[in-house]
Amino acid sequence: MGKLVEGLWDCPFCDNKRIRAGQKACPNCGHPQDESTKFYMPDAVEYVPKEKAEKISRNPDWQCSFCGNFNSDNLDSCANCGATKEESERNYFEMRQQEEKKKHKKEEQKAFSQRSESEEPRKSFLKNMLLLIGTFVTIVFIIFGLLASCFSPKVRNVTIDDFEWQRTIDVEEIVTYDESGWTLPDGARLQYTRNEVKTYKDVLDHYKTVTETRTRRVIDHYEKRSSYKNLGNGYFEEHTKNVPVYTTETYTENVQKPVYRQEPVYATKYYYEIDRWTVTDTAKSSGHGQNPSWPKPKLKDGQRTGDKNEHYFVTATYQKKKDETETEKYEMAFSEWNELKKGEEIKLKIGVDGFAEINKD
Repeated sequence: MGKLVEGLWDCPFCDNKRIRAGQKACPNCGHPQDESTKFYMPDAVEYVPKEKAEKISRNPDWQCSFCGNFNSDNLDSCANCGATKEESERNYFEMRQQEEKKKHKKEEQKAFSQRSESEEPRKSFLKNMLLLIGTFVTIVFIIFGLLASCFSPKVRNVTIDDFEWQRTIDVEEIVTYDESGWTLPDGARLQYTRNEVKTYKDVLDHYKTVTETRTRRVIDHYEKRSSYKNLGNGYFEEHTKNVPVYTTETYTENVQKPVYRQEPVYATKYYYEIDRWTVTDTAKSSGHGQNPSWPKPKLKDGQRTGDKNEHYFVTATYQKKKDETETEKYEMAFSEWNELKKGEEIKLKIGVDGFAEINKD
């Protein structure tokens, strides 16, 4: 058995603190220990003398069911009214468990009451938050609307002043290229092959011994640590055990590390000639008006026509301010460009890239 330490308790009636547990009644007001009594350890540990400790029971006190008096487990009948221990319904720990349940229930009821009282301020807070969020969303939509207006097409009332056009046709011919690769393409004429390095791979060469510094936790010494068990009779029983205290030590260890070398990987590389159609010239035509024509490239033997490209522009004037006009040039699709007439007033939808189309809204 471990050594005993006499605990303390507080009087709930007069608020007298730190009363020795051996005193069954408050020395200040005379109020006895009851259901609210809770024993706790003193700040400074003082052991009960051995001879006295041997006479103290290690079992919890029991509460008389008739008068509520607390009695030592050594007593078979209540010291206050004489009722027998067998007629009692609970000991100290059972009483504390029931009291804690009552306390927990009261705290839940108090918390529920506080939640009810705070419900109105919370509703008001939520209402204000929703209003704030609504305002924020509105501002975001306004900003997005302004940004969209900056990048959205502009509709202008313009007067058509002039037309321009540009057309091009690529001229291609067969050009022979000297190339190489790890495969031979279709249509290529092989010149020669060579066994060459295509890549490298890691190959284990040997192992080398490396001394590494490492750390580990080891036991430095043992310390005696004590814990105190509440016996439920105003006393606490000391239990001691030896607990290891660790330290970190540094040590060295020889380890085998692999050393790799790079070895080349060889493969057959093909050197060949290959003919490819290549743009060697571009025929161009351009002009004003609405009668575009394609250029007529003069093809030599072995040549052919390639890609065709065409661009169509209008020069138009619009009212910038009350007494100020401005002239700009816009690119358009041929189908709409060809419908317009010089001097015509029309609405054009102009994108940020300067491309225009007839506004049909």
